[in-house]
Amino acid sequence: MPTQQQTDLTALILAQDWQAVKDHLDLMHADQFDAQNYFVKGFLLAFGPVSQRNFADAIYCLETAHRYAPANIQYLNTLSEAYLQAKRPAMALRAATQSTHLVPGDLFSIIALGRAAWFCGEKELSLSAFNEAYHLTAPSQSSLKQHLQAITFSMAPFWREPCRGKRVALVRMEPKHRDFLLSCRCNTKFQHHYHLFQDSSTEAIERELQSANKSPLETKRVKWVVEKSGNPVGLAELVELNLNNSRAEILVGFPEEQPFGTSLEATLLVMEFAFSTIGIHKLISYVYGDNPKSQRNTLHLGIQQEGLLKSHVVDPASGKRLDLYINGCLSTEFFQNQTLMKLANRLLGRIPLPNTGKFSKKLTNQWDISSLIIDLPQAITRNESTE
Repeated sequence: MPTQQQTDLTALILAQDWQAVKDHLDLMHADQFDAQNYFVKGFLLAFGPVSQRNFADAIYCLETAHRYAPANIQYLNTLSEAYLQAKRPAMALRAATQSTHLVPGDLFSIIALGRAAWFCGEKELSLSAFNEAYHLTAPSQSSLKQHLQAITFSMAPFWREPCRGKRVALVRMEPKHRDFLLSCRCNTKFQHHYHLFQDSSTEAIERELQSANKSPLETKRVKWVVEKSGNPVGLAELVELNLNNSRAEILVGFPEEQPFGTSLEATLLVMEFAFSTIGIHKLISYVYGDNPKSQRNTLHLGIQQEGLLKSHVVDPASGKRLDLYINGCLSTEFFQNQTLMKLANRLLGRIPLPNTGKFSKKLTNQWDISSLIIDLPQAITRNESTE
């Protein structure tokens, strides 16, 4: 059981009354320091006033506290965080792992493990830890629970897993698709209808392949290559992914003529991902006015024309002004369209189901996974201050 002095010191730390903490330490000679005093001094040096921080000294004090009280997981978790702040993630992971072994199921040890694993690049371990932490967090700890839910949503495997139908698969774009992507960009007829303003340079393609490794919540887009029998045949994207307003723009295109069933299956996979997997409310499709076939196919998918912007864009190649169709589909319209559901059952082998989690609608559009994990200690502090 903690002593009254330990309780008072903990209260001062939570209140961030750093001067009072310093005054307490100044009254004691170093020879009198016990584990708690070393911990408090280490905490002050690591997380107190910025002008007074010294991570080398902080880590020494926290390591000493741990040596004096090796079973104290608070000391280990704080030491793990100090290692992270000092850019020593491997040591942070070691301390957090030891803490979870000492007291399995401790919420804050598991959060420390998730953070350390993330910064060590061990994303599967990190996701597993944050999933466990989310389920351990009580509903009354709403701020922390929502923050952890945002992290697990952002790290969820579905962002990178292929979307598969019976004959077609959407696979996340990666370096092996470099040659196919280059061939698409060099196909001027295809690019004219798919995206007039994409840079076709090799440098732009390299940047695109690099950004494909980032979280879609950071780039605001999901990019796939459409594969048939393992061979790339088309491109598909969700762009302008806006979680504040729960909408995105859908793009599906094929550089070479494909059977309508292939295009339909790929488009249904994108729509299923948008509406069923991540649960957004609306998809938007823009079609250039000189592509009436694409506009007809869009309408056949149950996507409705919402407007026509006359003479709205300029073709950079010809200088010709083009109309722009604006089309949209709500998630409710998608699931209520019996024709589409029958087609999905035939082409995908399943009927898409509404997303019941509704979590994506709670995410702010500015969040990205790194920021969520970096800001987690602040979420814990906010949670503790409201209890």
